[in-house]
Amino acid sequence: MERFSNVKNDLQFEDTETELNPQFIFTSQYRSLVASGIACRISNKGLNQDEFIEAIKLQLNKLKADGEKKPIVIGAIPFDTSAETEFIIPESSTFSETLVTNHVRHNKTAQCASLSQVTDENHFKAAVNKALLLSEHTHLDKVVLSRAVDVETTTRLNANDMASTLYQQNPSAFIFSIPQSNGTTLIGASPELLVSKQDDHVISNPLAGSRKRTNSITDNQQISDELWQCEKDRYEHKLVADAVSNHLSPFCNTLNAPDTPSIIETSTMLHLSTKIEGKLASKSTSALDLAYALHPTPAICGTPSALAKVTIQHLEGYDRAQFCGAVGWMDAEGNGEWVVTIRCGIIKQKSIRLYAGAGIVKGSDPIAEFNETEAKLNTMLTALGLQFPSTPIQTRQSVATI
Repeated sequence: MERFSNVKNDLQFEDTETELNPQFIFTSQYRSLVASGIACRISNKGLNQDEFIEAIKLQLNKLKADGEKKPIVIGAIPFDTSAETEFIIPESSTFSETLVTNHVRHNKTAQCASLSQVTDENHFKAAVNKALLLSEHTHLDKVVLSRAVDVETTTRLNANDMASTLYQQNPSAFIFSIPQSNGTTLIGASPELLVSKQDDHVISNPLAGSRKRTNSITDNQQISDELWQCEKDRYEHKLVADAVSNHLSPFCNTLNAPDTPSIIETSTMLHLSTKIEGKLASKSTSALDLAYALHPTPAICGTPSALAKVTIQHLEGYDRAQFCGAVGWMDAEGNGEWVVTIRCGIIKQKSIRLYAGAGIVKGSDPIAEFNETEAKLNTMLTALGLQFPSTPIQTRQSVATI
């Protein structure tokens, strides 16, 4: 990886956070990025996808020509790429190659006041059954169905604190906190690299097929063995890995995609993983070009993609917005990192919407898939430092959007 000129030795968060001077955070195993201020906003309004990407490149190149040392763009691609999208070029940014925690603040636990299910258990299980029926009568091989919950807290949530909590618990994850122009903040700890690009080197690391991790080494080994041997999970994973390879291949001179997946562990989950690496045919191909070419992968949508999207729109019951999109950054040379927007939430003052999904293929069980989403949602609640009171919290179904 390239060495950056503006290196700091540790990851630091400012104590203040305002809508006028928001702080943008993105960390990976290679580097961390902390940026602040808004020098420029770039919207896709009135532009097609290619025009939007070109507008971003032109603005970065203009800033570099004007003497900016390392201009970057930061943004979140929504699940529906035709939806309104806005990227920002920050006023200042700092990269760090080493991730140390001695300056990362500890988050105070936030008390939950209520939890509202955007779509309830019966709705989700019925959607899974309908998807399974569709798979029998159509060409639908896989569809990812998700749930969301809205959590109200007794105090205003601080995105920087929550990002630092996520970072402390799982520094190997991709941590992001991206303020939005509507006053919300997209925050999360994604385990899944959509694509990174450095010069002519490209990496993608799709994940599909997962189990909840325990505190027991022996149990985790048994769970890993079960995951590895599960025909349903291996099939689901192959759909994703093959799709990523097929979409990357036209951009690459060489592409290495292992025939069988490995198993990676996060702090809370076990995943089937395939690390795909290649050498680009042209260095001018940007990280954003590749991100849009890959998105949405079968890991968060399904296959065939168009049929899976229609199925999601008809069955899920709510707007995903940036959930199951992509979040990341890119510089003027086209280098950058984009991750799949999972294990995430959207903060607005004293509330946060959390999301979780499960891949539905032939052989899926509605109860097991619901339990998988429950495990993921509970993991996010704990990871974000959200604590339930000793007395039962109010739970209700809600169709309100944040």
